[in-house]
Amino acid sequence: MEHQNWDYTYIEKRTNNKGEKATKQALHQGLAVEHVKKNVTNNPSNLDGRYVAKVLNEDEYKVDTVSHDFRIALQQARQAKGWTQEQLAKACCEKKSVISDYESGRAIPHPSTITKFESALGCKLPRDKKKK
Repeated sequence: MEHQNWDYTYIEKRTNNKGEKATKQALHQGLAVEHVKKNVTNNPSNLDGRYVAKVLNEDEYKVDTVSHDFRIALQQARQAKGWTQEQLAKACCEKKSVISDYESGRAIPHPSTITKFESALGCKLPRDKKKK
């Protein structure tokens, strides 16, 4: 087995320092040097121009929040159990701010959160009907 070469092989990658060398020479000679950084992204923009134009032409897009009926029903069910918002949040594994957002009408309704409320309170809460 004398024909096998078990010595270490070192492979070095040479870097291209032409730009750095030229920059250093120009600075050494007292010339003005401008550094420009190129913006390179790996993800090209996939937005279609028609879609962007449509979104820009629309007046405003309003996000649906919880209904007034839902807010009142949630507050009444919580108060019927004698719970505070903190106690309901603990029972539902949610934050107190989530409960206050739902009761004030700022929250965007999420089915899993509403289901947690219903199971913790033991009652059915009114849900918004889907618009077609």
